[in-house]
Amino acid sequence: MCGEKRISLSDRREFQELFDGFYVPLCVFAVKYVGDAELSADIVQDCFLKLWQLRSDFFYLHQVKSFLYTSIRNRCLNEIEHGRVVDEFAQKMLREEEEVFFYDHVIEEETCRILTDGISQLPKQMKSIMTLALEGLSNGEIAGELSVSTETVRSLKKIAYKKLRVILKDYYYLLFFHF
Repeated sequence: MCGEKRISLSDRREFQELFDGFYVPLCVFAVKYVGDAELSADIVQDCFLKLWQLRSDFFYLHQVKSFLYTSIRNRCLNEIEHGRVVDEFAQKMLREEEEVFFYDHVIEEETCRILTDGISQLPKQMKSIMTLALEGLSNGEIAGELSVSTETVRSLKKIAYKKLRVILKDYYYLLFFHF
């Protein structure tokens, strides 16, 4: 090529000069694609590393410039595509989590309704004990609340569980897995 500048990238000094002269303009070029200065710098550095690995394939400056600009453009486009794929995946996961949350909430509400209906069929004192137990009170707290002994609470709870197994036999597995 007539008048084209011949280069020797095996010469570290010449490679360093090339890097110093093109690094900033290439970063500006890359940031126009990806919009992120830090990512652009990483892309440019990676492309210079690739150039160093392939340095014996280049003899003229126009080859090097063409390689760098093309490589950087392609890497930027790959990053944009990767970002789009990541965003789509994140949106899909968010939609799935919302669905799972909705179904879990519906199942929890329905389970609570079934259990509450079953408890409402118990005798008055057992119903009170089981309702307080569902609110998280301990046997001692329930006993204090209802002015009965802890042993009475324990005995009536045991009987209530047996009665609930019969009342809720069609829903036993749903309740078992939920609670």
